[in-house]
Amino acid sequence: MKKSLSFFVVFTLLTLNVSKSFSKTYKIGCVNDYYPYVSLNSSGELEGIIIDWWKLWSEKTGVEIEFVQLDIQGCIDKTISGELDAISSMFYNEERAEYLNFSEPILRMKTVLFLKKGIKPESLKDLEVAITLVENSKSHYYMETNFPELKLNLLKSHSTLLNNVLLEDIDAFTYSIPNPVGNFKQSPPPDGYYEYQTLFVDRLRPVVKKGNTEMLNLLTSGASKISYEELLQIAYDWELFKKDRTLLWIGFGIGFAFLVIIAVVVLLILKNRRKSKKITDFESRTDWQVIIDKGENDYIEFKSSLRWDYRQEKVNKALEQVIVKTISAFLNTQGGMLFIGIDDEGNAVGLENDYQSFSKKNRDGFLLALTNLINQNLGKSCHKFLTINIVSLNEKDVCIVNIEKSNKPVFLGKGDKEEFYIRASASSQPMGLKEAHNYINSHWKK
Repeated sequence: MKKSLSFFVVFTLLTLNVSKSFSKTYKIGCVNDYYPYVSLNSSGELEGIIIDWWKLWSEKTGVEIEFVQLDIQGCIDKTISGELDAISSMFYNEERAEYLNFSEPILRMKTVLFLKKGIKPESLKDLEVAITLVENSKSHYYMETNFPELKLNLLKSHSTLLNNVLLEDIDAFTYSIPNPVGNFKQSPPPDGYYEYQTLFVDRLRPVVKKGNTEMLNLLTSGASKISYEELLQIAYDWELFKKDRTLLWIGFGIGFAFLVIIAVVVLLILKNRRKSKKITDFESRTDWQVIIDKGENDYIEFKSSLRWDYRQEKVNKALEQVIVKTISAFLNTQGGMLFIGIDDEGNAVGLENDYQSFSKKNRDGFLLALTNLINQNLGKSCHKFLTINIVSLNEKDVCIVNIEKSNKPVFLGKGDKEEFYIRASASSQPMGLKEAHNYINSHWKK
């Protein structure tokens, strides 16, 4: 009888503990004035693209969430102390990465410097007017680090910045908008302003405390369950396919909004690796042929293979250097897309000949070889600016390397044999020492 009673008590306690763990409400910190990502509506409730994403994530995981409104630093401090389980979204920052873990991306963004029409400096360092931006934002950190000589006008909130822009009360400002890729066009800038320069490209990511692998794994698991159709519904809910004359410039026009959905889907699918079911969805929904049909230009390059020489009909490792040269040129300019397995005429020749040259004669063998090639010639740090994927095009495998502009110069090779390339006239152009020095000073404004 005593044993039965003890068993009952232990079982009851375990049941209560399990129920308690599953009923936990996770606290998610977020700012409340970053339209259209996170903002307050007329009823004082949080809304926005990021909020809708988190609500969808909550449905998929069955986890209850509670949004906590704080400024950026407040979100960081309370996440580190354990008072918050996650931050809704944030740009990657190397300094913050020492005590925070950044999850898979939600949105691909670019931060742009807008100038009032009529203000046309020869270069950014010649800009005489103050640049208005939000204090403690990544733009603030970026400008102070790279352009300490420029005048900054710091505001406490994005909403104040937006109001000043709509009234045309400022001469220059920075804002982050969804980043277009491929053959899509972006929406026009706000009335009275023009897009002067893209400062950097980054992705909004959920953030957890360093070492909180449980929450990080939960984030990844929930994100993988969100379908393309559900992401598309978020776009419809926010009328991303219609013009909004009040805040049109933030980046939501007809074609631009469709781009956002494609970018989000691609990022979510890539994290599940190419063997997952979602890669099929990715391949079927992205019309790569439309991009290929435009031909090579400053942002698009075709290569028939990684190492197979079609003229000599044998492996030619010298061709590998052409691949890394092209990647470095895109990294050092404005980014672009490299298609491997497409000939100069835009025909898909596939990767089968490359596959046969590796010990692993499949996609995995190819990706491993390409990764090692990049590591050896350009450095492992370059991978954060690269998205590599293999898709099926006309029943042939084609590798697509999506390349963003690097935040610092990228040299090919090591030691005294280092070379510097940029993208110009639809090709990779080498630069001499003096020429490269001048280019680096003007391109990264060190």
